[in-house]
Amino acid sequence: MANSPSDIGAELQFHPHTHGATRSPPLTANQWRVLAFCAIAGMLETMDMYVIAFVLAVITQPWHLSYGTSAVILFSSGIGAVCGSFVWGHVADRIGRKKTVIATIFTCSAASLALAFVPSGNWVLLAALRTLLGFGTGGFFIFVMLVQEFMPAGNRGFACGVVSTAAGGGLLLGALCASFLMPHIGWRGMFGIGALPAVLGLLGQFFIPESPRWALAHGYTDLGRRTLAWALGPSAEIERIVQAHGAVPQRPRWRQMLAHRRSFFSGALINFGVVTGYYGTVLWAPTLLSQVLGIPGSQAAKLMIGFSLAGLLCRFATGWLSDRIGRRACGAVAACGTTLCLLVAGLVGHGDLFVSALFWLPFGLAFVLADSSFAIMAMYTSEIWPSGLRGRGSGISYAIGSIGKIIGPLGLSVVVGSASLIRPEATIQSIVTAFCYLGAMFLLAGLVYVLVARETKGRTLEQIDQQLH
Repeated sequence: MANSPSDIGAELQFHPHTHGATRSPPLTANQWRVLAFCAIAGMLETMDMYVIAFVLAVITQPWHLSYGTSAVILFSSGIGAVCGSFVWGHVADRIGRKKTVIATIFTCSAASLALAFVPSGNWVLLAALRTLLGFGTGGFFIFVMLVQEFMPAGNRGFACGVVSTAAGGGLLLGALCASFLMPHIGWRGMFGIGALPAVLGLLGQFFIPESPRWALAHGYTDLGRRTLAWALGPSAEIERIVQAHGAVPQRPRWRQMLAHRRSFFSGALINFGVVTGYYGTVLWAPTLLSQVLGIPGSQAAKLMIGFSLAGLLCRFATGWLSDRIGRRACGAVAACGTTLCLLVAGLVGHGDLFVSALFWLPFGLAFVLADSSFAIMAMYTSEIWPSGLRGRGSGISYAIGSIGKIIGPLGLSVVVGSASLIRPEATIQSIVTAFCYLGAMFLLAGLVYVLVARETKGRTLEQIDQQLH
């Protein structure tokens, strides 16, 4: 008798040498290779995204860039990311996860290399190429999908936590390159470094196979058989897994996403709330630390480095914890905790609660919990869609979240009555109102986790498919 589709998930959940053990197994060497590849590639793509912040500090005066021009350059990558999320999700469902990951890497590398040759003063070309680079980074969620489809259910949260932590490290890597390399290689050299992921893409092309779940679900049986043997080892019951996994009867269409309303609304609202609140908070952080604590900008920057490092550790810990207490619990605690810490920080910074010298403590906690929210969001968004729609469903969720990168600073500007639309003027008088706005975004995500979201902890992707269908 044929096995149920969930049998493949059960087989992928334990190590081929544990003979039916139900506990979560250690990853095989090749599963670690997939995880390392996606983590490093994601970190380098994220670094490419943030390099412009350091380059603008160098070229603004020589190029005579106005405030509005700088805003266009910064926003261009966000617009590209929104478009990229739609396109890459569709491509990943059509041609496969691995090919799409390689395509995003080459797109980012080509755009970054081209940026190194932009004629001085040509900000229009600079913005256009930044849009292309943002288009490439809009496919970051495919890295998460590829990792998930190679991992056993009990380790999926941990693996996604590693990828999310590495992506967060891209900002620190960019800061280090700007601090130690840019004085010697210049801003063009910084963009040139951004082309290095192409080397990793070439290695991935030859040494990383296609997702076995995508291959089997689309009827590529021989490819799925080879990939399973590569991932699990030749002693795994490959034929039983292949026979248990039937092909998708027809190619899914975009409108089929509307049949999964719960997945659509939970993915879209969580991404929008977390991304909007996160970018608004990060944007304001250095200035507020300097104003409220009365410290110079250099000292505020050191505090930000400390917050960032703590946030990376928290991303990793959250991924590990989500495999034990669940995605919904971790997501709700992280998002609602961020809201609470922001409100307390606003009252402290305004002088209504305790003393302003303690502002760094609740604000730092909010910063760290916001990083946790990002980690949960990344893994959960790709888990709530069936196999045939996982790329497009995740893509539209991330696209809506990418809009938050623009809405965050713009909305904050409107709330605090600032004339600046890209960097709101941080004042102690407006801090409570602003933090209520940012906290409301995280609260939206937290409520979705509690009231709408499904739990996916411990379930194989095949079991999730069955539940959704």
